[in-house]
Amino acid sequence: MAGLEGKVALVTGAGGMRGVGRATALKLAGQGADIVLTDVHREAHDLPPGEVRADWRGIDTVAEEIGALDRRCLPLYCDLGEPDQIQRMVEQAVDHFGHIDILVNNARAIIGRDKVPVTDLPQEVWDHFLAINTTAVFVCTKFVGQEMVRRGAGGRIINIASNAAKQASAMGAAYSASKFAVLGLTQASAMDLAPHKITVNAVCPGPINTDRLSYWERDRADEEGISLEQFRGQIVERAGMASPLGRIAEPEDVANMVAFLASDDAAFITGQAYNVNGGLLFH
Repeated sequence: MAGLEGKVALVTGAGGMRGVGRATALKLAGQGADIVLTDVHREAHDLPPGEVRADWRGIDTVAEEIGALDRRCLPLYCDLGEPDQIQRMVEQAVDHFGHIDILVNNARAIIGRDKVPVTDLPQEVWDHFLAINTTAVFVCTKFVGQEMVRRGAGGRIINIASNAAKQASAMGAAYSASKFAVLGLTQASAMDLAPHKITVNAVCPGPINTDRLSYWERDRADEEGISLEQFRGQIVERAGMASPLGRIAEPEDVANMVAFLASDDAAFITGQAYNVNGGLLFH
């Protein structure tokens, strides 16, 4: 795979200790890219237990890891629910590095409060999922796309969608709707930006072995009187048994696909949505 030396990548939702954002940032840095990391400040009650025990400091810790790879890194805290903050984040990144070549729209709303029938779904939960999972992807694409067009050197935009972007499930109206919309945005943006040699693609993971907080998992663990990590381990085991390849995705599996789509080897691929799900869904 061609190297990414001289490229600058902006990765959203990159502060989790075992998340796709961190894995992607480290993968791209390992191939030579300089990195802009962004995430929202999270309070202790919204952190996985492992991060609390490790005194994990979000994108500041990830930035130190990228520095250890001899790559430059700019960590920027940003609430993606605020378009003005997104615009400022992009301006800061361009001021610091001069350009952005790769955008990875990875951030997502914390799941759990949406896991109810559509008739019981509070509108504020619906609105939050659309704001973070869809509107923020649009706003990031808009402002980073403007910079890519201005520079005239092409670019790569990669949106992290989901199996749920292709096949919905019960008690998943907000999440699925927000991720289905990402695929429509991916295709439309790909056509809009093709004349500027900017490709836009999506990656659709199935279950991933991260420790990102789920309010639903935390509540169920409390109901069963076990730790959140024990409950999460049961989910991972069951999901792995249901997969044709016998396990669920690791964050690095998704990062590998992102790195390919960010590379020169993927220069003739745009508007596509690639499954990374071990064979759980073929469509």
